[in-house]
Amino acid sequence: FMRASSSRAARVLVWLLLPELAIGLAARPKLTSAREGGSLAPPPREASPPPCSARDVVVRVFDIGTPGLCKTLSLITQKDVLWFPKMTVSLGGRTWSYDGEVERTVPQIVENAAGGPPLLTLNLGPAELSDGEIDALLDEMGSTDYTPAEYDFFYRNCNHFCTDLADRLPQRGGGGGAPP
Repeated sequence: FMRASSSRAARVLVWLLLPELAIGLAARPKLTSAREGGSLAPPPREASPPPCSARDVVVRVFDIGTPGLCKTLSLITQKDVLWFPKMTVSLGGRTWSYDGEVERTVPQIVENAAGGPPLLTLNLGPAELSDGEIDALLDEMGSTDYTPAEYDFFYRNCNHFCTDLADRLPQRGGGGGAPP
């Protein structure tokens, strides 16, 4: 289990999952191309994390890639795909992801799809937003940048959404967030 400042955690997430966005986190335009080379190796699975406070923003990174999916993605992309990350963001007993729409999910469902617990868990610290403010933020994200029409398997997926949401929650509440 890793407790990290939100700016450090955001940089780790970007480096790990979205290297093409590592230059700046302030704006997240929909991607139109992939970076050169194959995928990075997945991080080693960490031990089960201890409980966190109810107001902590927690990002979980799973590997939902099966050998067949990785082989198929390798053929489609003409790159070596070693794993397929799936991210979720949790706060206050609620968990979200994006698969064509911003949606609440249950961590156990994602764990089941991944065949086990997350590979990596990042505690970004407390969010100062109320549940109502978080709901409004999710509604805004779901009606603008993360609509069903915006979803793209490669260029606008759950990993982009979770990185964006994880950066906005602490930042809007007066906490850290990623540097501009």
